[in-house]
Amino acid sequence: MCKSFWAVLLAAVASGCGNPEGLVPVSGKLLYHGEPARGAIVYFHRESGKGMTDGPVPFGIVEDDGSFNLNSDNLGAGALPGKYAVLVEWREEHGDGVTPVSRRGSLQLVKRSRVRAGADRLAGRYLDITKPRLHAEVLDHATRLDPFQIDDAILRTPAGANRGSL
Repeated sequence: MCKSFWAVLLAAVASGCGNPEGLVPVSGKLLYHGEPARGAIVYFHRESGKGMTDGPVPFGIVEDDGSFNLNSDNLGAGALPGKYAVLVEWREEHGDGVTPVSRRGSLQLVKRSRVRAGADRLAGRYLDITKPRLHAEVLDHATRLDPFQIDDAILRTPAGANRGSL
């Protein structure tokens, strides 16, 4: 009985290891004129013969240091291996994502989101799926992308374009 318990436990642990649905961890950086594009969102749309809208759309929110990690909708962390068109949305900093929440009679400020609600700083130039300006390839193992550098001068506050690579 003890052997069967350990066999079942080992099978359960082994099946739970790794990312679901063939997802692999993907990380990268997004910089605007060499500075972190804090709060921007990167969307990875698959480039395939079936069309770029097949499957989940992995996305990441750029942190204070410019880094991001991809998440695939409700499937989990990472992205499927393949080639992607990379879209960027970077909203102006109206609001800071902090929301007042009442807890046990006291008011606390709770960070709800790093996503901003203002106009797109990049004026939609990096959010057009018909003319993607950035591309990346996710390998069949953990992938750390080279930084995406946005250097053009279209920003409404700080943000712009160049190619990210692996």
